[in-house]
Amino acid sequence: MRQPLGLLFAISLHLASALSAEPCNGHAELCSRSYRDVSFACTHNSYSYPPPHALPVLNQERNISQQLTDGVRAFMIDVVKHHPLAVESSDTGIWGKITGAIGSWLGNNQSAQSSSDPLEYVHLCHGSCALIDKGPLVDTLYVIRQFMDANPREIVTLIIENVSGFTPDELRPSFEQSGIATYAYAPDFAPRDTHSGYAWPTLEQLIDKNQRLVTFLDDKADVAQVPYILPEWEYVVEIPYANIHPVENFPCNQDRPRDGVARDLVVMNHFVYNRATLAGENIDTPLTAQQVKDHGYNELASLDTHWQTCKSVWGERALNFITLDYYDIGNGSIFQLVDQINGFSSA
Repeated sequence: MRQPLGLLFAISLHLASALSAEPCNGHAELCSRSYRDVSFACTHNSYSYPPPHALPVLNQERNISQQLTDGVRAFMIDVVKHHPLAVESSDTGIWGKITGAIGSWLGNNQSAQSSSDPLEYVHLCHGSCALIDKGPLVDTLYVIRQFMDANPREIVTLIIENVSGFTPDELRPSFEQSGIATYAYAPDFAPRDTHSGYAWPTLEQLIDKNQRLVTFLDDKADVAQVPYILPEWEYVVEIPYANIHPVENFPCNQDRPRDGVARDLVVMNHFVYNRATLAGENIDTPLTAQQVKDHGYNELASLDTHWQTCKSVWGERALNFITLDYYDIGNGSIFQLVDQINGFSSA
């Protein structure tokens, strides 16, 4: 009887260890997984929430603090240069002119002079700071840092669109001043010609080293300047984002970069735009929350169908960033899908 008893004792120890293990992003089972093998709930234009209300540039209903509380762990944000004396837009077409005119009418940006301090001029804006300006990047990074201080076993990802083409050295002060640079992950591997097959750490390794913030920048990243601001297109691919309402079937082909070369990480964009044409130019604006609700885009059935389509393209690999507008619509479906991709019950 010694062998069976010994075996039972070993099994019980293993189970007790598993049950008592501290979780990584909510699940102990994720601790041993590579960062590239984990799925995260992500919000598109995370900062684009009211106020102001009823403008055609909103993507979320809840602020970033609430998004973190709800379980969102990856954030798409845009950084734009704030010009206090002029309402400027990154869009030089008709949409840029419209937003500029509306912004002037609303009367934002009335400061006396432009600042030369990146802590003051690097803002979170939706293309133009005329309509949505959530203030300096440093303020939002401070909010995220507070959450990370209070939740030492959570990994957070930033995916930054560099609308104004800032250098990493212009972004660095916001990370340092907010204190979040303390948590920033800087990889110890060099770029590869294949753009894939990197030795990403496990979640537990990121936690043990307290490098729990992973940051990607879509343009002008230079790890020689700032080692923890990583070039997005070296490591990440995105599937199409310009999905025009109404959408019957969401696509899952590689859209960016358009070289057809797979990367280690995949963004599943699951959001939709309204499109109008004015003077021969397309103007795409986010759906309203009510439209998202009415058409069921955020329901689990829609998300699951999209995931099944992606399986036919990407196989059984994890889709890393499940990205929604108005993530809170859909009865928690984004978190249910993330759990399913990670191998957990959605019940």
